[in-house]
Amino acid sequence: MARPFRIVAITVLGFLLSTLVDLAFNTESELGLHTLFQIRGPQKTPDQVVIVAMDEASETHLGVGQDLTRWREFHAKLLDQLHHHGASLIVFDLQFIAANPSVDPLLANAMRAAGKVLINECVQKFRRGVEDFYGREECSDRNKIPAISREGEPATTLSEQLVVMRKLSPTPVIAQAALDSAPFYLINDSENASIRESWTFYDALAEAPSLPVLAWFYYQQASSANPEEQPLSAWLTAQRRACANSPNLDHRAKLLICAGDSRYLNYYGPPRSLRMESYADVYDGKVTDLQGKVIFVGRANRQFSPGKSDFFPTPYSDSRTGKMAGVEIMATQFANLLEDSFIEIPAPVWLISSLFGLLIALLLVGFAGWPGIVLSLVFASAYSGSAVWLFGLRHWWLPVAGPLLIQLPLSWLLSLAWSRYDLMRERGRILEFVSRVFPQWVGVLPAAPGQWTEAGIAGTEKDVSGLCLATDIEGYTTIAAQHSPREMWELLNTYYQVLGHPVVSHDGVIADVTGDAMMAVWFDAPVSNQRRAACLAALEMAAAVESFNLSSSLAPLATRIGLHEGELTLGSLDAGSSSHYRAIGDTVNIASRIQGVNKYLGTRILASHSIAADLDDIVTRPVGTFRVVGRTEPVTLMEIVGLKHGSDAQPNEVHCIFANGLAAFQQGLWPEAVRLFQAALACDANDGPSRFYLQKALHYSEMPPLAWNGIVVLDSK
Repeated sequence: MARPFRIVAITVLGFLLSTLVDLAFNTESELGLHTLFQIRGPQKTPDQVVIVAMDEASETHLGVGQDLTRWREFHAKLLDQLHHHGASLIVFDLQFIAANPSVDPLLANAMRAAGKVLINECVQKFRRGVEDFYGREECSDRNKIPAISREGEPATTLSEQLVVMRKLSPTPVIAQAALDSAPFYLINDSENASIRESWTFYDALAEAPSLPVLAWFYYQQASSANPEEQPLSAWLTAQRRACANSPNLDHRAKLLICAGDSRYLNYYGPPRSLRMESYADVYDGKVTDLQGKVIFVGRANRQFSPGKSDFFPTPYSDSRTGKMAGVEIMATQFANLLEDSFIEIPAPVWLISSLFGLLIALLLVGFAGWPGIVLSLVFASAYSGSAVWLFGLRHWWLPVAGPLLIQLPLSWLLSLAWSRYDLMRERGRILEFVSRVFPQWVGVLPAAPGQWTEAGIAGTEKDVSGLCLATDIEGYTTIAAQHSPREMWELLNTYYQVLGHPVVSHDGVIADVTGDAMMAVWFDAPVSNQRRAACLAALEMAAAVESFNLSSSLAPLATRIGLHEGELTLGSLDAGSSSHYRAIGDTVNIASRIQGVNKYLGTRILASHSIAADLDDIVTRPVGTFRVVGRTEPVTLMEIVGLKHGSDAQPNEVHCIFANGLAAFQQGLWPEAVRLFQAALACDANDGPSRFYLQKALHYSEMPPLAWNGIVVLDSK
C-alpha cells in the first residue's frame, strides 16, 4: 500500500501547489506561454494583411498631430487610393463618434464608392459608476456619461463589483455609409499586462461579433449564407444566439461562432512584424501593391513612444521593441482567423498537469533515489521539448511553468524525504534484529553487536593490538529502494546470519553492524593466528554470500571485504540509558577504506600487505600502493584470492603477467605497463585489477604525472 499512496500523494500535492501558484501569480501565462513564444521566435506573416499606420511621419506630413478627429478630412482620399489599387477590404480601427459636418459627407461618399469599409464601434467599460472608466481612442472624456445613477446621498459609493459595459455607435452619416461596424475591445485594456487573448464575441454587449471576426466573414464572402440580406454583424449575432440550430454554417464557422467568446492570439513576432505602410505614403499614391489585400487603418507609431495610448504589451514586447498598437493586435487576430492558427490548448490544463505529475511519481517511486530523479529529469526534458515542438508545429500550448518549475522539484523533495524515512526505519529494524540474533555468536564480549553483558567488561575500555575486518554491500541504497522495508528485513535477517557465522567459527568478535556494513575484530591471540583466521573467515564469508545470493529470490547482495591490523580500543559508549560496544581507532577507519578500494579494482577481498604476505596456504597477489581518502600515509594492498590446493599448485598466469605489469607501472614505464595489462586481460577479460591499471597507464601515457612515486591516489571512498 505504501507505493500507491506515495504515487497519489506526489501527484496530488504537486498538482495542487502548481494550481495555487498559477492562480496567485498567473505563472503559466506570464512565464510559460511567453517562454514558448520566445523559444519559437518570429513566424512568417500572411501576405493578405496590410496595416496603414497613422504614424509620426504622417502626423508631420499632414499636419494633424495626435488629434484623431483632424485625420478625418484625409480619409476620403485614402479610401480612393485603396479602392483604386484593388484593396479587398478596408477596416478602420477608428471610432467615428463625434460628428464633423464639414467633412463627414465627403468621407461617407468615399465609403459608399469603395463599398467595402468596416468601422470600429466604441466600447466603454465602467466600474463603480464614473470612478473607473476605460475606452479606446475616441471613446473620450466627452462621452463619459454615467452609465448608471446612484441612489441616496451624492456621496454614496457604488460597489466595487458593479461593472457596466456599453457600446457607442458611430455618427449616423458615417455608420450608414460603411459596409458594417463592430466593436473591438481588448481583454486587458485596463491592465498593464500582456495581451494574450482577444474577444471573438462580446456576450456582455448582446453577443455582438468583434471587428476582426466580422472582417473575416466578409472576406470569406460568408454573406451568401445570409438569406435575409441584413448586416452581417446582425446575422452573426443571431447565429450565435441560436448556434445549435444553424444548419447553414460549415464546421469552422460554427466552431468560431459557438465555441467560447475569446481565443489566444498567435503573435507572429514583435511589433511591426506584419506588413506596415505609412498613411502618408498610401495617401500620396506611393504604395501600389495592394491588390486583394485586407487593409487595417489605425494609429501605429513606427518609433516606440511610451507615452502613447492604445499600445499594449505582448509576449514579444521588450525595451527595444516597445508595445504593440491596437490596430496590429486587431490585424493579428484577423491573420489568425485567415490561417486558422490561434494558440490552442489541446486538453484541459488540469488533465495534462495531473498526467505529468503521475508519470513523474511513477518514475520516482518505481526507481527510488538518484535513478528515479535522473529518469524523471529525462522525462521532463522530453516533455518540455515536446511542448516547444508542438507549439511551433501545431500552435498547441502545453503547460510548462507549473510542471517543470513546481511539480518536478516538489516531487523530488517528497521522494527524497520518503527515501530518508525508509532508510531510518530500516536501520531501526536492523538494530532490533542484531540485538536478537548475535547473542548466540558471542560468549564473553557483546551479547549483541554493540552491547556488553554483565559477564563481560562492561563499563571498561581495553587497548589491544588487533585485526579489523570491514564489510559493505555494493549498491545497497539502490537495492533497498526497490523493496519494501519488510522485504529488506527478511533479506538482511538471513544475510547477517550467513555473514556472521564464519567470523564466530574463526574466533572473531562481531563488534558492530550498521545498515549494510559489519565490523569484526580479532585480538588477544598470536598475530599469525589472527591473520590466518581473519583471511579464512573472509574467504568463507565471500563463498557463503555467493551461495546466499544464488538461493535468494530478491536482489543479490554483492559484498566487499577489507582487512587491516593495528592498535584498537575496545569499549562501551554510553548513549542515553544504554551502552554500545565499539571498536575505535584509525585501524577501523583504514579497514573501511580498504574495503572501498574493491570498488575500483573489481575485487572482493583486499588486505593490507602485512596481513597476507606470509600465509602459505592462501593464494594472494599484490595489487599496488594506494593513498586512500583521509589518509596521508599510503597503504600497500594484497588481494585475498583463495586457498591453495596441493603443494605443487602452479602460479596463476594472469597473476604473473599482472605482477610484471604492476612493476612496470610503478616504475613509470607506461607503454610496457599497457602492453602487459592488455596481455593479462587477453587471458582473463574479467580481471578487475588489470582493467583498472590499464586505464591508468593509458591516461598517464598521454598525460604523465609531474612527480611519480608509484602511489595511486584515490579521491573518493
